[in-house]
Amino acid sequence: MVKKKEKKPLSSTTKFLIFAGILVILFLGLVIVPKLIAKAKINKYKYNNFEFVKDEDGFWITVVQKEDQPYYIPFYYHPLELEDIPVEKDLRAKFFEIRDNNGSIFITLDPDSESNKIVIAGVEISRITGGRYDLLNVPTRSAFIKPPTEIASETNIPIITCMHASDKTMVIWLTLSDINIAYSNGYCVILEAKTYDDMIRVADRLMFHLLGIMDLENKV
Repeated sequence: MVKKKEKKPLSSTTKFLIFAGILVILFLGLVIVPKLIAKAKINKYKYNNFEFVKDEDGFWITVVQKEDQPYYIPFYYHPLELEDIPVEKDLRAKFFEIRDNNGSIFITLDPDSESNKIVIAGVEISRITGGRYDLLNVPTRSAFIKPPTEIASETNIPIITCMHASDKTMVIWLTLSDINIAYSNGYCVILEAKTYDDMIRVADRLMFHLLGIMDLENKV
């Protein structure tokens, strides 16, 4: 009759190695893996080396560096959501030409627009082109493309069209059409959008172009 071999008890060294292995697995699960997941999420929201973080209000915030000064700028959209909107190549250069000429910018729109979202689109542009973040620092004003049809009193808002555009006066015209696009006719920059919501998308798309976040690697 063959006797069964009795199992030898684990040595203290083996027990220690098993215990150490379990600790390593727990450490990887509790510390390393979450960090890897978090890093993956950050990379997912990174665009052309600009990191984007979505805040609790739903805005996408990124940091734009000018010399040694960082600016934390919120946008309604992430660049990935705007890649379907074409922007004229090198349109950015015209903004800097206006800046270097000590010029000004007028953002003009239809005063009879049915939604104030077109105004929000104008604000999206003016906060980058104007002095709010000390980036472009070109005096930026609002304007109307035509006189309002219904108005109770006189306004100080000028009537500005593309006819007023020059190398010292950039006109940015926001208008509805059947396409989402940003392009120029001389120094008149035209933003066309299918809807008022799309107008905000086109405005953010243009500003990402201006800041070098989309289309270019350069920064302001």
